[in-house]
Amino acid sequence: MSKCYGCLEDKMLKDNYCSSCIKELFSGTVPKPLSFDREEFYVARKNLASRMSISGVQDKISLSFENKELKPTATNGKYILKPVPRNNDELENKEDVIYNEHVSMLISKKIFGLNTAACGIIKFSDGENAYITKRFDYDEVTGLKYDQEDFASILEVTSSTHGADYKYSAKSYLDCGLAIKKFVSASIPATEEFFKRIILNYLISNGDAHLKNFSLFSSPDAKDYMLTPNYDILNTRYHVSDSYMALDLLDNYSQAHEVYGYPTFYDFEKFAKYLDIKDNRFKKIIELAKSSENKIIELVKKSFLSDSAKSFYIQKYKERLKMFFYGYPEEN
Repeated sequence: MSKCYGCLEDKMLKDNYCSSCIKELFSGTVPKPLSFDREEFYVARKNLASRMSISGVQDKISLSFENKELKPTATNGKYILKPVPRNNDELENKEDVIYNEHVSMLISKKIFGLNTAACGIIKFSDGENAYITKRFDYDEVTGLKYDQEDFASILEVTSSTHGADYKYSAKSYLDCGLAIKKFVSASIPATEEFFKRIILNYLISNGDAHLKNFSLFSSPDAKDYMLTPNYDILNTRYHVSDSYMALDLLDNYSQAHEVYGYPTFYDFEKFAKYLDIKDNRFKKIIELAKSSENKIIELVKKSFLSDSAKSFYIQKYKERLKMFFYGYPEEN
């Protein structure tokens, strides 16, 4: 019994993964070990950069998966690979970035029950670890790409219209939620899912959940848009000094926010009302946030994070949980 590089559970493994993660992450086929190391990763990234369709500031490349082999590719990639960051001088504790994202994604999926992109840890040819996530923007059977739009595009904001900081300052989470109500046919479960994601990001100190880290998509044969799986989440406070939230939650905060200076239960309650989330569903989501503490702490302790990163993650999570429930009515 060893720790699975996907779900972190102690199970019988085949090449570092349990049978469930082999099925979910690799569609049932165990991949061969990566045939390149991190230095070769950067060579491939430089050669493919102008043709790759993945964006973001973090070092990453797209991988194809054929004949059990994962290879860098510019087109039709099925996975995204991220190494320990090398060139970003703004990041502290770089060695923990990939493990931070991995455990945060697992908290999203396993504890908050959110639709989350499949992910895991994988080794370069020299044994160094990297983060791998399965792309969700294509049909696994036909290979056809999904029509996907992030919320910067949906809300029609760009650097030209709203300045260089547009993906953080142009719109609020409320604007995103209202867009979901407008464009998603199954808007009730989608807005609840979105609401839970915002709570999760707040509790784990993810200050980079900006407009381009939320998206809608539709399959080639469907007319309706859906919320994409959760992606690109981590405790950013361990790596940068950032704000409580990447976007404003609301246009008008509660009086509690004026007193404390940050969002609390009352602001999220107000947020839920704007999204027309029913009271019984709201209470159930809040109860999930209240009851998940021990499970989150346990999962962080089982992660590949360094001991100092585990302590920081748990400390910040406890602080945010306390902040979230300041003034919380006991009768609830």
